[in-house]
Amino acid sequence: MSLLQLSPELMVHILSYLDYRDLQVCRRVNQAMNKLIQSSILLQYSMQLQLCGYDDNPSCPQVIADKLRRLLQQENAWARLDFEKETTIRIPFTPSSIYDLTDGILLLGESVSGAQSGADTIRWTRLSRLVANSDAPRSNLWERIDVSAHVIDVGLSVEEHDLIVVATDRETDDNQTQFELRLIQLSTGLNHPLAAQPAIELAIVPLPPQAVAGHCSVCIEIIGDLLCFLFHYPSGSTTPPAMFEVYNWKTGQCLQIRGLDCPSYSTFTFLAPDVIALPNCADNTIELCRIESTSLAEKAPPQQLKTSCVLQLPSLGHGHSLAQVTCRSEPKATKTARNAPAFRSSEPFHLKPEDAVVIFNVMTHDSQGFHECLTLIVHSAALLRILDQQIALNTPIRYPEVPPSPFKAPPTPKFDENGIPILPSPEPPAPPPALVESPRLPWSQWGPNICRWLEVSFGASRWITTTCGQRYVTVEEDPIDDDSMRSTIVVYDFNPHNVRRLAAQHRKRRRYLRGYRPGDLSGPGSELFSTAGLTGVGGGGAFGMGIGAGLDVEGSAARMDHVSLIPFTDPATRVIGQIQCETTELMAGYAMQYRIFDEPVRTSLPFAQLSSYKTYAYGAVLLDRNNVIGVKLSDSDDIKELVVHTIRGGL
Repeated sequence: MSLLQLSPELMVHILSYLDYRDLQVCRRVNQAMNKLIQSSILLQYSMQLQLCGYDDNPSCPQVIADKLRRLLQQENAWARLDFEKETTIRIPFTPSSIYDLTDGILLLGESVSGAQSGADTIRWTRLSRLVANSDAPRSNLWERIDVSAHVIDVGLSVEEHDLIVVATDRETDDNQTQFELRLIQLSTGLNHPLAAQPAIELAIVPLPPQAVAGHCSVCIEIIGDLLCFLFHYPSGSTTPPAMFEVYNWKTGQCLQIRGLDCPSYSTFTFLAPDVIALPNCADNTIELCRIESTSLAEKAPPQQLKTSCVLQLPSLGHGHSLAQVTCRSEPKATKTARNAPAFRSSEPFHLKPEDAVVIFNVMTHDSQGFHECLTLIVHSAALLRILDQQIALNTPIRYPEVPPSPFKAPPTPKFDENGIPILPSPEPPAPPPALVESPRLPWSQWGPNICRWLEVSFGASRWITTTCGQRYVTVEEDPIDDDSMRSTIVVYDFNPHNVRRLAAQHRKRRRYLRGYRPGDLSGPGSELFSTAGLTGVGGGGAFGMGIGAGLDVEGSAARMDHVSLIPFTDPATRVIGQIQCETTELMAGYAMQYRIFDEPVRTSLPFAQLSSYKTYAYGAVLLDRNNVIGVKLSDSDDIKELVVHTIRGGL
C-alpha cells in the first residue's frame, strides 16, 4: 500500500508530526498531497504556530478552526499596531521601585514607611482583571502579600509553580541584619507547599538594617526546580562581596556557587533550562554558563559554577566603560509543564520560548561623566548554537584505554653486586591537569550576523520587561513637538517570517502605487492574515519563502539582502513603519572619537519597526503577551498611572 492510499484522516495525522519546511516539501510531491495540506485546518494551524513562534495549548477547549482564526487576527493586528480601547489604571497605593511583569501578572512593591529603597509589602494583580473591571474600585483588584520584613526584590514563577521568591532583610536580636529568601505561594500568600524550607538563609551582616538599606541588590530567576540568584552585599560586609548561587528550591539544597570578587556582574537571564547568560561589565563580555545538575548527594558540597563560553562585546573607546548591563528573555524555557492550578492558562496558544529574543540593556559612561544607553538584541537560540559549537570544538576526544597484552613478557629482574633484586623505581606522579580556559570569541566572530544594536533613551532603558517572544517595545520622543514631552510607541518585530511577509507585502504595494504593476493591493502573503476565510492559509506568498519558525536567523538575513530598507504607512491605523534587512552601523553619524566603541559596529539581524501615529505622555512602555503598557511617571520617577493597550484579537 502506498502512502496516498491511506485515508485522509490518517494522512493528516502523520503529516502533523512534520515541521513547516517538511510540509512545504510534501506539498510539492503532487497535486493530491498539496490539496490535502491546503485543505487541512490542523496542518494550517500547525504551520502558522511554527511561523509565528507559538506552541499550542492542548488544555484550551476551543476547536482548531477557532484557534487558527484567533491567531490570524492577532498577528494581523500586531502587523498594524491595531489596539483596542485603552484602559487607564490608577495605582491605589504608593508604589516602590520594585516591579515585575510576567505571565499576565503585574506585581508592584508598596511603600508604607516611606523607605527610599525596596518595599514594605507586595501587591499583585492579573492584567485581564484590570482590563475587564475598569470601573470597579481599584483597591479591590490588587492582592497583598505581607512578609513582615523589608523587601529587597522578588522573583516570579507564575504558571509553572505559583511561586514568588521574596528577598528580605530583617534585624536580629543582636542588632545585625539577616538576609534571606522566602518561598511563598503567590495565590495564597502562604509558605509554598512544595518547599521543604520556607526560607533560605543567605548571610548575616554585623550592621543594623538602617545602615545597609539601599546598599545591596539581588537578581532572582526561577526555572523548573532551579532557583538562581545573584546577590550583592553591602560593601565591606562580606567576602567575597557578591555571590551567584544555584539552589533546588524544593529541597533547599545548594547546587552550585560562584564567588564574585568585584561588582561587575549585575543581572543574568536563562537561555535554556540549564544555561544562563551572565554579562560581565568589567571584562566587557557575556559569559555563558551551564548548570550541571538539579540535585546532589545528601550533604555534598556545592559545585563551582564555571563559564562554558565567553562572548566578547565590541571593544570600548578610550575613556568609556560599562556602568551596568541588564538582560531579559521572556518567556523562559522549562522542562516542566505550566500547570499551576491557580494560574492554569486557557489561552489557545503560548509563545514559544525557544524562538524568543534576549535583550541586553547596556549603560556606558565616559571620563567626562556622560552616559549613553544601548540595547543589544539577539535570539536566544543563536547564542545556544554558539555555545554548543564551542563545547563541541573544545571537548577532547577520549579514546578507550588499551589493556596490557597477556602475552607480553615480564620485565627482566635486575640484581645488585650482592645478588639482591633491585626493585623498579615507582612511576613519577602524573602532573595535575592543566586548567582549560573557557573559549573566548571576539565580537567579529559571533555578533554582526545575528545581533542588532539599537540606541535608546536613558528613561526607556531603566525598564527591563520590554520584550516578549520575538517583539521588543520602547518609546521615542516625538520629533515634531519637542516641548510637549510626548512619545510614540515603537514595536520591533524580530520574527524573520513576519519581516519577510511585511517586506513582500509593502514592496508590492509601492510598485502598485507607482503604476509599475497593477494588481492586488494587499500584496503577497496577505491571505495568511485574512479573517474572511481559512482556505487560503498555506498557499503562496510568505509560505513559499521557506523561512520557518524564526530559527534560521543568519540564513534569513542572507536571503533578504536585496530587500534593503522599506518604509511604509498603514492607511487604516496610520502606523509608520519600516523593514530593515540591511547591515547598519551603530552611531554612524558620530565621529569615531565620540563613539562608545573604538571600532565600527555593524549588525544585520532583520526587523520590522512599527511606530504609533498617536503620541502619549509615557516615560516608558512595558510588554507582556498581547498587552503594551504605557507608564506615566511622577516628578520623582515613580509609577503614577498605567495605560494598557491590548492588541485587537489578543487575549
